[in-house]
Amino acid sequence: MTNKKYLSLIASQHRKPKFISTVQASIDPLIDCIDFLKSINNGFDLESATDLPLQIIAEWVGAANSIPNSIPIAFFGFEGQQGSLPMRETNDPTFVSGYWRESGVSGFRALAMSKDLFKKVVKAKIKLNHSDCTIDSAKEIIEMVLDKGFKIKDNLDMTVTFSFLENYDVSDRELVKLMFPLPSGVKLIFEGENDY
Repeated sequence: MTNKKYLSLIASQHRKPKFISTVQASIDPLIDCIDFLKSINNGFDLESATDLPLQIIAEWVGAANSIPNSIPIAFFGFEGQQGSLPMRETNDPTFVSGYWRESGVSGFRALAMSKDLFKKVVKAKIKLNHSDCTIDSAKEIIEMVLDKGFKIKDNLDMTVTFSFLENYDVSDRELVKLMFPLPSGVKLIFEGENDY
């Protein structure tokens, strides 16, 4: 949009350079606002949004941008313990050592999602927000974010069993826990694991 349309409406007796400049200075900021408001919808289109607009959409719908409890943190441990690191006993700064874990400190940290996965999670979170928590709804949501085969079984005792049909990572399991639609009081169980 330009200001020519509005400047052409000025009557001939008022077409003086100072008056035209005054009108132009008054309407240019309004035209800029109108152009911005027309373009803002394109920036927040979920299909084309990237970076900050996508992050803002994620905040609006409540989607996480990382998968919690996915990467083990190396703490001080003993020989033979999985993921443990030795205690620092030298003055060598290149020597990688672990540290003591205090009570209540998690042994895992979050994994940042790739841009593609993040966009999938935002779309799935929108579906999750409107979910009726049925098995069909859960399958549809999990299929949006997970590229591995799985099956879901309702045990009819306030538990749902989720089974991976192929090898999976800790981050895959945590992503399922993050996105699975569960009604209040229903417990999600992962087949082959007893602590969930």
